Amino acid sequence: MVQYQKDLGTYYDNNALVFTESAISYSAELLGISLSFEDRVEITADIAAWYELGSPVAYGDYAGHYPELSDFSFANMIAHGLLSKLLSKLDPPDGVLLQGFPADPAREVWKCDLTHMLVVRKPVAGEYVAPSVVYLSRPNRPAPGQEYDFRVDAIRIFSQSQPGGPYDRWVLLAPGDGKAWQLAKYFALQGALVRVNLIDHPMVHFPSDAINAITKSTLPTDHLVLQLLLPHLLLSLPVDNKVLEGKYSLLNRTWTYPYSPYPAAGEEIRKVFPFYWQGSPPASDPTQTWATDRANAFPPYQFRTEPREVPSKYGTFLNSYYPTILTFAKGVVANIPDDSADWEAIRFWADCVASWIPGFPDGQAIYKNKELLARTCAMVIWNASIVHTADHWLMHQMFEQKLPTPYILRDPPPVERTPGVDPEYRPAVNLIRDVIPARLCDLMFFLPHCTTQLSEFKYAFANTLAPLIEGFRQNMVATDESLHQRFPEFGISLYPGPNKDPAKDCFAAGVQF
Repeated sequence: MVQYQKDLGTYYDNNALVFTESAISYSAELLGISLSFEDRVEITADIAAWYELGSPVAYGDYAGHYPELSDFSFANMIAHGLLSKLLSKLDPPDGVLLQGFPADPAREVWKCDLTHMLVVRKPVAGEYVAPSVVYLSRPNRPAPGQEYDFRVDAIRIFSQSQPGGPYDRWVLLAPGDGKAWQLAKYFALQGALVRVNLIDHPMVHFPSDAINAITKSTLPTDHLVLQLLLPHLLLSLPVDNKVLEGKYSLLNRTWTYPYSPYPAAGEEIRKVFPFYWQGSPPASDPTQTWATDRANAFPPYQFRTEPREVPSKYGTFLNSYYPTILTFAKGVVANIPDDSADWEAIRFWADCVASWIPGFPDGQAIYKNKELLARTCAMVIWNASIVHTADHWLMHQMFEQKLPTPYILRDPPPVERTPGVDPEYRPAVNLIRDVIPARLCDLMFFLPHCTTQLSEFKYAFANTLAPLIEGFRQNMVATDESLHQRFPEFGISLYPGPNKDPAKDCFAAGVQF
């Protein structure tokens, strides 16, 4: 915790008010609100009083609108960037939910399933949430170059007959459905933001805590596996403990926490959290049979020894770093002799981790299996460094590009189609207090601020395996350069280039923020 305070606690303390001023300006501009100097000072003083005294934040009722969300921008957000990690193949209930959807045999249907919101039944007064499923399609058996040609075809959106009750009404909407379609896109984005923050990204963080703690406590300090993984485990445990258990965690939304953006108080919004570990729970209400059997969308957590397929540019970008890391891990593992007592330590280590983490290879499977051991270590490194930093960087870029990030919506979800072109529609009135917490959350917690960069590659075996480390460095540089030529939209990289900040724009060595 001493190192946490030195590297992270001080960072938050030093930047809180700077971020507050930035968040106020950002929110006013995004919503089209004109604030006087006195208005800005009053809001800043309110938030500063919370930091100093815990006083409630008033904000005022400055009102505006989220920006227009075109079909093109929506499809790009869902199918190509960070939110594309949520894409999955269809589940059995989708056969019912797609009734009325015109099937096209030339196109393959995928979905972005946001029905986790069904457990959030009591949003904050005056705010609304809604489960939804976004249906997308791409050419069936896409030719090279067509695999990313997704279009958004429909959104199934759910609503409550009674406030606080089950989501027992639903409507299937398409791009020609005017106001209802426009509003459905905002609710889908709300669900996607909650899911990527509280379900998908926690898979990157929290299962690895057991791997982290057990690796440090069971393997000898001179063990190659410990030395390989240790640089990628720095700060992860105190960071995750603060998120899960910290009094001021952004998961604990109350009116006195100015940086928690979610559309329900802490205990209510936390109901979505178990989805990351247990997967889709069985429907507890007979009116919600559509919520069962969604293993493609919400599978129970399983440790994997290779990245899962994500049919998007972002998925390809992330996954393409893995082979280079795997080659390095294989080189390190190859230096563990078959007759070494180190394998007994590995067997014990693997059995301990496997008892906590579903899918982690146990001692029998991994004993003297260098291929499996290398894949296991490579996944730990890839997840902690590449996936974690890139997720944060892309989440931050959604704000930097002023894309709509509607955590809070003050319109009820649509309950019927409203045919007709209505491209100018935006959610009714949104308040500046709906956006300031989201931007504060972004600047404090999404924006990367790494302590050690992946490119530093400081391993305890640097003297004995120096050529291997140098080869890894060169291969990573080549991989990085190739991927940025192919996907220039993803600015997170191995080394800082022109106009890039090493702490913000480069891959961290592990989960450090």
